[in-house]
Amino acid sequence: MEPLGKEWSETQDSIQVRLSTGGKLMKKILKSLILGMIGTLIVTSTVLSQNKGGTLTVGMDRPMTGFDSSMNPRPEYNRRNAMFPVYEDLFRRGTDGRLIPVLGLSLKSSSDKKNWTVNLKKGISFSNGEPFDASAYVAHFKRYQKSRAWGFLRGMVGPIKEVVAIGTYTVEFRMLRPFPAFAAIVSNPVYPMWANAPKHSMKVGKELNRQPVGTGPYMLANWTPGISITYVKNPNYRNPKRQHLDKIVFKVIKGELPRLNSVKSGAIDVMLTRDGKTASQAKKDSNLQVLTELVGGTTTIEFNTSRPPLNDIRVRKALAHAVNRRADLKASNEGFGIPSTDWFGPDSKWYCGGKTGYPEFNPGKAKGLIRAYGKPVKFKMVTMPIKNFVVGAKLHQTFWKRMGIEVELKVVPPGPAYFRAIRSGRFDAWLVGISEAVDPGLQAQAFFSKNRGNSTKSNFQDVDAALRRAWGSFRDNANRKAAYCDYVKAVIKQQPVLFRAHNNFSIIASNKVKGLKKSNLTLTRLHETWLTK
Repeated sequence: MEPLGKEWSETQDSIQVRLSTGGKLMKKILKSLILGMIGTLIVTSTVLSQNKGGTLTVGMDRPMTGFDSSMNPRPEYNRRNAMFPVYEDLFRRGTDGRLIPVLGLSLKSSSDKKNWTVNLKKGISFSNGEPFDASAYVAHFKRYQKSRAWGFLRGMVGPIKEVVAIGTYTVEFRMLRPFPAFAAIVSNPVYPMWANAPKHSMKVGKELNRQPVGTGPYMLANWTPGISITYVKNPNYRNPKRQHLDKIVFKVIKGELPRLNSVKSGAIDVMLTRDGKTASQAKKDSNLQVLTELVGGTTTIEFNTSRPPLNDIRVRKALAHAVNRRADLKASNEGFGIPSTDWFGPDSKWYCGGKTGYPEFNPGKAKGLIRAYGKPVKFKMVTMPIKNFVVGAKLHQTFWKRMGIEVELKVVPPGPAYFRAIRSGRFDAWLVGISEAVDPGLQAQAFFSKNRGNSTKSNFQDVDAALRRAWGSFRDNANRKAAYCDYVKAVIKQQPVLFRAHNNFSIIASNKVKGLKKSNLTLTRLHETWLTK
């Protein structure tokens, strides 16, 4: 330890001067000094207690489908969490809201919010040794924009026209329209922003989906499809002190109870879940820790509004009034979450306060609307074999049957097959979700008639007009919030979608896992944890 020098002497003199002017002031100063020393000791102790080594094993409920979002864009939380050890964000946000540099150094925008410039850090390498620079983002987005997935991905990264390297370490993102949400995108874990090494990407082509190369603290060592993924330390990572673990293994264990029992037995260290019953059971075990996030976004049922019977607003409103959403939440997720009235959620600063005009549970009104329609109501619906979805679909089917509505239900495996089924045109309704997002400009854009991802075939002038007004409200956050809540109301008025619930998301881990943090947008930083020995 360094000897106490001039700075301590000056502080000591200052205390001696104040002793003569009053004891209370002296006590306050001494108290501050003591608390500061204690804080330093606590921080030092925490750093020293971060054990090195070991393997963190994480239970996944479904297999990994790939790393290249131009081929496999879906935001399923298992996939995103399995990708995260390999990649990094440009920035983080501090608790005070300020940007914290990660890969980026600075961010600035044009006055009209159409151009965003990021200066990148120098001296960073990808795990294969390639230098990290602006060309990585240019190559990354060129691949995206050429892919069939671009319409979907643009919903998460914004209306990007082009990405240009205006210097070796300076990249400019040029938008089609003013887009203030981009500041939030680059400072949160938004997975389509995670870039791969450009030369490697060009060399391996489609195999990038199985051979990712990022700048993150870990890199892919082995992937046995359907079984497990293993990561080891990135030897070119710039901060080895943050690589606490030797390995991270994501292992497929289907079923909530088998995964929970695996955590309890020590076969795995961590599991992730949206299931309320599982989280409630875990909280009763003193050997486990449970961190829960009330997630924005909402589970939904979407309709094809372009053909009978769901092209009639009376039918869509009847379907909304017919369902007791609290019963749905209790049956499908043990009451874990709250019924949604927007796609932001109560923990979001954009939350509309529950005042969006979402239809109340009213079977009498539902029957009246069906009578007014005057024809039999029959349609096909598809869902995935996930408890929340299957139970929810069957419950809706039951409520609708009470109204004389006949629904044929089909279950299709999750992943590409499910979304092919939606795009096939064979179904009139499907269970999906509006993803949680860092900004309202990134959510539910697909109800805009000209959006490439408009699977509901929405074509409503009032919805389009409301969204255009929201896009134009970029200069003031209060006006933006009001405008986006007006957009929610316009969508609800036309009802191309039923809202179900804002669900919770939980990390369940053994007590030997240290450094756990609550998830953000269902993304965990498990690669930053360490294990007690």
